[in-house]
Amino acid sequence: MKTILLCMGLLTAIGVSAQTTRKIVDNKELNTREKYYVLKTDKQIKQGLYQQSNLFSTRLTCEGYYKNNLKDSLWTFYAFDGKVVETGLYKDGKKTGNWKCYNPDGTMNVEYDFTNGKLLNFHPPKRDTGKYLVINGKDTIQTYLDRPPVYLDGDGRLSVAMVTGMRYPREAREYGTQGTLIVAFTINQQGVISGYRIKKSLGHGCDEEGIKAIKRVDGDWLPGMLNGKPVAVEYEMPLSFALSN
Repeated sequence: MKTILLCMGLLTAIGVSAQTTRKIVDNKELNTREKYYVLKTDKQIKQGLYQQSNLFSTRLTCEGYYKNNLKDSLWTFYAFDGKVVETGLYKDGKKTGNWKCYNPDGTMNVEYDFTNGKLLNFHPPKRDTGKYLVINGKDTIQTYLDRPPVYLDGDGRLSVAMVTGMRYPREAREYGTQGTLIVAFTINQQGVISGYRIKKSLGHGCDEEGIKAIKRVDGDWLPGMLNGKPVAVEYEMPLSFALSN
């Protein structure tokens, strides 16, 4: 029986290989390299294994599968040190079932059931445990929340997404500018982001680069909760600029 199953698996792999061709695409803006397969009959349609790595190393940043140009089956995302920061299943291009996300130190951050739209576990990073500016029309209050906003791809993935492709501005290098930039944005009651702005400036091109990095981050957010209800809040994101010796 094992021999029969092995033969069937080999025949399937051979069949898929005969129908697809491999592509390698470099993105110098994001410093990424994609390796994936497309149909020979239509090279716009991804089919089979997909892998993304850093452009200057062989370390994977994510891997998964495509079926008829839609994400399918198990997908796994990695930090720069190779640790898993997010993993779960896709079906017909949409997340399904329980997805688990991890902090950069490997501890659990978010577990979310996409099938039933239910947050199962959430352990916010330390920066998210302070007071928030809650926005209600023209009125604002500074207060602690029942639950801060939740990035459903996890804090580890958020860190990778912000750093990937972020460049040190030439002017900032020339002036020796370094430190922590703080970008703020509003997350409304539906988890929609708007109003990107600088709360703490570094100047010399760092502000613009920070805004650009935050805007690149895709994925869904759950809104903050106060007194059992979703609220619009100002969310602050620190970004570090440090020159190497």
